[in-house]
Amino acid sequence: MGDTAKKRRGRMLPKVALTVAVATVMLGLLEVVVRRLDGYQVWTARLTPVADRMSQMEEVAPDLVEGFMAQPALRRGDVDGAWMLSSPEPPQRRPLPPEMQRVFDAGLHPMFLWQWNEALLQSVWVKGAGPAVGEALQKPDGYYVFAPVEPTVFPRYRFPLSVTLPSGVTLNSIGFRGADVAVDKPAATVRIACVGASTTVDDHQVLHSYPELLGHYLRCWASAHRPGVNFEVINAGCEGYSSTDIVQNVRHYVLPLEVDYVVYYEGANQLHKTQVLQHVTIDGEVPPPPPMAGFLDPEAAATGENQWLYQRSAAARRLHTVFAGSSPAVEPSKPPQRVTLPEGIDEQRPDLARAAEILELKTILPDLDAIRSDCAAAGAQLVLCSYKWLVYDGLALDPVRGEEVFRQLNRAFWPASYASMRRLVDVQNRWFAAWAAARQVPFLDVAACMPDDQRLHTDAIHKTQLGSRCHAWSTFCLLLPRLIADLDAGAVPTPDGQPSARHPNVPPMRRKTAAEFDAEK
Repeated sequence: MGDTAKKRRGRMLPKVALTVAVATVMLGLLEVVVRRLDGYQVWTARLTPVADRMSQMEEVAPDLVEGFMAQPALRRGDVDGAWMLSSPEPPQRRPLPPEMQRVFDAGLHPMFLWQWNEALLQSVWVKGAGPAVGEALQKPDGYYVFAPVEPTVFPRYRFPLSVTLPSGVTLNSIGFRGADVAVDKPAATVRIACVGASTTVDDHQVLHSYPELLGHYLRCWASAHRPGVNFEVINAGCEGYSSTDIVQNVRHYVLPLEVDYVVYYEGANQLHKTQVLQHVTIDGEVPPPPPMAGFLDPEAAATGENQWLYQRSAAARRLHTVFAGSSPAVEPSKPPQRVTLPEGIDEQRPDLARAAEILELKTILPDLDAIRSDCAAAGAQLVLCSYKWLVYDGLALDPVRGEEVFRQLNRAFWPASYASMRRLVDVQNRWFAAWAAARQVPFLDVAACMPDDQRLHTDAIHKTQLGSRCHAWSTFCLLLPRLIADLDAGAVPTPDGQPSARHPNVPPMRRKTAAEFDAEK
């Protein structure tokens, strides 16, 4: 290389370095800005990344709220509409124990932070390999476990105690979402437990789950109309629970808290593709689902050369959604089909004697019977709710805001059409209502009050913070007449009949190593 070339190169290097430095600083500033914008859905939904759609900040849609509140079923003279957008104080965050922090730092699946039913782990344990669940996942060298009260694998797992998980959810000393509650029910207190699965827990990143908001609304009402009466609402949901998990959860973890009401809201974890397609007849061959690639698929965007950047950069994820386009995501073409219930069954007139032939009701309704019986023995009242799905024929979705709804309906339930899904969801809710009427169990038609609006949903069943508000307000307004009648009759509040400073079935957490499980095989 000649002297001239060396001099030219020597002059260029500082310029290149300066350009790279400036670009790095600018990208860094952009990253900071968009990360700060992560929680502020203020300009357009397209500023919110597909992978990080939920945030602690809340989008308020005045038109949606006004229409929602105007429903006759929700209009009451003894409630103040301003309560609907007010909030309780969030629970105080709790530190993550070092052992849990190491599991998180190692990048292991979040489920390995939970407490597992020891009987379940023993039943699926493979010596030298760990539990036969999540076969593709890297396994830790130890697991938090609890001994089931009954010799059963249910509930399969529980949340850990007294921590704030990296996902954002704060769990109390009993393993329920929210602030701590005393095991002994305070005097003059009406205590309500909401049970279910992830749609009761709600998204970990929202500040308030629907049960927490329900408690807040009830306390606002009591302050205005029943001073001296307090309401406590416990979020006793746990992700992934089936009705059989909920039976054990209510029996051994909820009822010892001397609750007065148990509100059951669940209807998705036993309504999978298998249950749906047993009642859908497809005419002709079933084609493969359409590819979901390109800007409607963050998994595709996160592969190949862009994998590292997409996974680590909020700015890259936002650029991905900006180019998603504005055309509505409509239902893809599906084969001709029809809903076929067993012969002689009228979907408009549920026959409980034949419930075992419908979807997964052969399991769900007997489990509801068990919960009702347990509640009655403990002096509590079971309350059953209808279950909300965002699905109907002609549903058109924003390609960014509605992406997870689109993917869930067209991937997990392929090739069932939106119309087939809507009919079967309605069938399940009608059988719920018929069961409740036959058992004299209060039934709250929450699903009928929840608008079919994608602004309330992160997928077809899970909710945004505004969705959780609408869920809580619907439950509040529909439950209030029953509460007022019981208050007037002196049925509630009731004193704690078994004073105890400690929950009888919630010992301190313990960790069991893989070597200990191996030794038992």
